[in-house]
Amino acid sequence: MPKVFINGREFEVAPGATVLQAALANGIYVPHFCFHPHLPISGCCRMCLVDIEGMPKQQIACATTVAEGMKVQTETPAVIKSRQIVMEFTLKNHPLDCPICDKAGECTLQDFYMRFDGQPSRLSLEDGKVHKSKALIMGPTLMLDQERCILCDRCNRFMCEVARDECITFAQRNDRAVITAFPGREVNNPYSLCLTDVCPVGAWTARDFRFRKRVWFLKPMPSICPSCARGCNIFIDQADRVVYRIWPRRNDQVNRSWACDAGRMAYHALNDRRLTQPLVKKGGVLAPATWEEAMATAAKILKPGAGKLGTAISASAACEEGAAAMKLASALGAAIPALLAGQPGDEDEILIRADKNANRAGLEKLGLRGDPAAAVGKAEAVLLLEALPIHDLELLGKAAVVLSPTHTKAVDQALVALPAAAYSETSGTYVNFQGLEQKFQPVMPPKGQARPALEILKDLAQRLGKRIE
Repeated sequence: MPKVFINGREFEVAPGATVLQAALANGIYVPHFCFHPHLPISGCCRMCLVDIEGMPKQQIACATTVAEGMKVQTETPAVIKSRQIVMEFTLKNHPLDCPICDKAGECTLQDFYMRFDGQPSRLSLEDGKVHKSKALIMGPTLMLDQERCILCDRCNRFMCEVARDECITFAQRNDRAVITAFPGREVNNPYSLCLTDVCPVGAWTARDFRFRKRVWFLKPMPSICPSCARGCNIFIDQADRVVYRIWPRRNDQVNRSWACDAGRMAYHALNDRRLTQPLVKKGGVLAPATWEEAMATAAKILKPGAGKLGTAISASAACEEGAAAMKLASALGAAIPALLAGQPGDEDEILIRADKNANRAGLEKLGLRGDPAAAVGKAEAVLLLEALPIHDLELLGKAAVVLSPTHTKAVDQALVALPAAAYSETSGTYVNFQGLEQKFQPVMPPKGQARPALEILKDLAQRLGKRIE
């Protein structure tokens, strides 16, 4: 492995690594706009200029491959001056939109100005700036502000190399250059919202999130996306127990730096149509009840000898919930719970899997399988644990106890509906289609009176005189 000296410190780096990659891997930050670890190198922003011994001019660190014994300096007066020059050039025509820009608070351009520039503008108001189009609708999910774009080419490379949808390009030249769609095209593919991540400024913004919340009020918490069998690593951004967006968390083994639009938009289910209090059917109508009343009624429905019991559990439930459901079913003399799975959907070679269940692999490994419709059809009483609102199971008028985070068709048919915490409000383990175990933790407290499904199952077992520890 070649050795390189950066700011006088010696490092061994992987063959073929660039100076920028070597520096970042060893805790030396070199500013950059156009470089992205999961995109082809462009080398167009010039922000990562460094001094290399033996080379007559400064080199861009992102496109310079490390050679044995190379000596690099990233903080010389000449390098610092070059950064300021690049920043001044980049900011020359940039609009003063920070107070109204959704990227404010997480903008790379803002951060770099404060850290590496901090110089007042030499451009007077009379000189004027080049004005470009603003608030252009570029498709169902995106809006583009051409005036804010710093022409880093990240969006072009993402669409071409990752999403494989060549729908945007550069047009015009010099300081009139803009990002635009090809004639008659728009950005409309399953990964369109990744442009809001790769864009280092506020040029690409999400129409769904636009003007909804300042990012410094949001609390980003790590989690796992349950929208398909991929198990993408994500951040869930919430404030005051309301989820405002989902965005990707880097994991080179699972999803790199990406997340599909469907997984991002799934945050709405964490806010909308939530089941927040126990319900008990009285006179044919579900009515609010206390936890004590609901659990007592559920125990009467499920008690041994009350009738043949059928059980089913969502294929998006956590492994821990599946194991508890199996133990409870066994203790009550019922068959192994059937696996309640959503219908297959679209699939691609990037991230999206046809299996829209987060944990089918993990639950099948536990031994859960079978047809939920058959399990319900043969039963007199039913215990059903839902995790996501992607199922459409008919309970056929059975005496049903349903655990669910949301109001669903099954909840409407239940005799007792118990509010279960959503995946963002509890902990557990998913196993993705690759067999990779991934744990997740609560992002926020359960909504209303909801409780973790595992806790509800243990409480039910105790009321029925069983233990499922």
